[in-house]
Amino acid sequence: MNKNDTTKLEKAQQNLKLEFNNLELLKKAFIHRSYLNETKEENLSHNERLEFLGDAVLELLVTEHLFHKYPQRPEGDLTSFRSATVKTESLAETAMQIGLGEYIYMSKGEEATGGRTRPYILANTFEALLGAIYLDKGYESAQKFLEGFLFPKIQIIVEKRLDIDGKS
Repeated sequence: MNKNDTTKLEKAQQNLKLEFNNLELLKKAFIHRSYLNETKEENLSHNERLEFLGDAVLELLVTEHLFHKYPQRPEGDLTSFRSATVKTESLAETAMQIGLGEYIYMSKGEEATGGRTRPYILANTFEALLGAIYLDKGYESAQKFLEGFLFPKIQIIVEKRLDIDGKS
């Protein structure tokens, strides 16, 4: 890892209130598939496996949070709240608010076409970061990260019933 990477990742940790044991894992969370086509760095892989893990961790932590916070709500409401919380638009909005786009490693072409603000890329990066937090720091740290950045949205979703789309 070069000095620019270290500086970038230290800034990410500071802004996200994280402290990774393994900076390589944090870097991997930010590597978009397109970046691999333009780099000469060896032994790099993109973040899609971390995204896969992060998606499962996200689903569990949001489910657990809803289960405990809304004990009187039926399963159907909880499912709807979870769906609204973990959907691409919600995760992308949160990723944008915490500045994840700034840290993504991507190709020049992807960046030139708005990749740093593309909802799909931001949501996937959010999930990959959560997967990396889970691997590096454990369940409680992943939960704390979500408590700081995503869970506050749940109360708004519930109060304003943002889980119900206009077509339903």
